[in-house]
Amino acid sequence: MSDVTGQEMFNDVEFHDGVINSVSLSIVERTCEIDLSLGDYKVGRARSACLLACTGTEDFFGRFGFEELADNASSGNIQDGRVDTSRGSLRLYLAGGLVEAAGRDVRLAALPRPMDAAETSRARAGRGGFKKIEDVEFDFSYLESIHFSPAAGICSMNLLMRKGGITSDPQPVTIAFSGVTSCLAKLDVASLAGEHRFGNVRSCIVHRKQNMIRMYVSDGFIEVVATRVSIVQR
Repeated sequence: MSDVTGQEMFNDVEFHDGVINSVSLSIVERTCEIDLSLGDYKVGRARSACLLACTGTEDFFGRFGFEELADNASSGNIQDGRVDTSRGSLRLYLAGGLVEAAGRDVRLAALPRPMDAAETSRARAGRGGFKKIEDVEFDFSYLESIHFSPAAGICSMNLLMRKGGITSDPQPVTIAFSGVTSCLAKLDVASLAGEHRFGNVRSCIVHRKQNMIRMYVSDGFIEVVATRVSIVQR
């Protein structure tokens, strides 16, 4: 598959019955990259690995029901998709969620990997419990990126954390979730990517009984429900 960049070419892309493998959102680089497997059931074309990317991302919304996405993966968990190149926006309707991103440009390109090699290990499975991060101070931290992988049941966030207050040096850490059941994120990426002397994370609330973490950032929030979570130094 050659690069697809024009609106008229996107109109011919068949999203229905495709599979969403993962979504990677970089706050720092303001990019949203979605790993897909797309074919065309109407003409019997087999699925192939593709990357749908939004550059200069301004806004992002993602709602993922991992269990429903996994249950529908074999038959196709993408119900439909819309791309507007004039607005630099994309929207994927999922059997178990929705993904929206808007920015400067949207492109679709082939991925040089076999169909059975979809990424499944961006974040290693966490072994810790939610109780261990209840007392972690996230104030003045800077959220750099988020990775959602319904195919592997994992989610991860990369942050620069100040463990000793505003005067301490930021340390790169990853919050890794495994056994993820659902994720929800609504973010003003352009605002979060700006220079923030005091970081872009405002607070993080742990609901241990629900195995849920809810992180509030300066312009948005992220919510993850999982069975395990851990924080590791990068």
